[in-house]
Amino acid sequence: MTGPGRRPTVLVTGAAGFIGSVLGERLHAAGQHVVAYDNLSRGRRGLLPDDVTFVEGDIRDAARLSETI
Repeated sequence: MTGPGRRPTVLVTGAAGFIGSVLGERLHAAGQHVVAYDNLSRGRRGLLPDDVTFVEGDIRDAARLSETI
């Protein structure tokens, strides 16, 4: 999976939680194209930078996860 400018895309699951949001923010700051994936059961979308691609979904939903990647 590649993002804009042919950069590798990094999928971060649980991205709206504490650890996932810190990881996503650091990868984004390092120039990676980040796709943040979270079901928002405990996390908050506002923890992520606005220009990170966000997909609301549960990792147990194989169809939704497959369409994301």
